[in-house]
Amino acid sequence: IKGAALDVFSTEPLPADHPLWSYENVIVTPHCSSVYEGWEEKALDMFADNLGRYRRGEKLLGVVDPMRGY
Repeated sequence: IKGAALDVFSTEPLPADHPLWSYENVIVTPHCSSVYEGWEEKALDMFADNLGRYRRGEKLLGVVDPMRGY
């Protein structure tokens, strides 16, 4: 295999010491690669909602936590 993009693992998040993190030809994503009809509209709605939250000083939704390994 020349390379791989992996999104789902038996243990999530993928542990920081997992060997997959060390391969230059492997891309690891946080279980977020699904595409479905209407995803663009949902993504824009989520962005607009978070923009409003940001402007009001409220907590944002869907924030990535780097301490969890993503």
